[in-house]
Amino acid sequence: MNKNAQTSFYHKAGEIIIKDHKAIEAGTIRQELDVFKINLLDIGKFDGHICGCNTAGFLITKKILGILFPNEIPSRNTVKVTISEYNRDLMDAICFITGIRLNTGKYTNTENEFSVNESLSDTEETTVMVFERKDNGKKVKAVLDKKYLLTRDEAMAIQTIKPKLMKQEATDAEKKQYAEVTSAIVRKEITNMPKGAVTYTQLN
Repeated sequence: MNKNAQTSFYHKAGEIIIKDHKAIEAGTIRQELDVFKINLLDIGKFDGHICGCNTAGFLITKKILGILFPNEIPSRNTVKVTISEYNRDLMDAICFITGIRLNTGKYTNTENEFSVNESLSDTEETTVMVFERKDNGKKVKAVLDKKYLLTRDEAMAIQTIKPKLMKQEATDAEKKQYAEVTSAIVRKEITNMPKGAVTYTQLN
């Protein structure tokens, strides 16, 4: 897939519309222009890449904001999130969209707006996220299950090649294979998310 086709494909993930009151408070823009559209390419600019994890983070956040804020445009910094594991790429997507940050309560003497709680999940194959509206306590849980998302070959490629990439020890062939696997996972998430890969539950 050429670069232009790949870029066009990412737009199929849709966009998230969100308000940021700080844009007006800081004098950056005029009144009523505090509404922004965020797409997957924006997440890619923030992370430097687009992968299965930050794509999942984008799609999950998009879905949950729609549940938590029906018929209204959500504002940044109006939710808090608890996640079952530290996954930087997935968390980066959530942070970029919602404006929340990990462990801020430690420095602001307030409740953490984004925290890791390993007890949320009892298996390495699942990542659990709970989003909560700060104003009314409405909660939605998302479970990302890798055994449904990844094929056996995809899981094996990630397990064996990613550690080599992190140590800059991967061969050119392994780098190419990893890139192809990553692109295939992203494409699958956007166009045909496997049944059971992500489940949503409204908690109250």
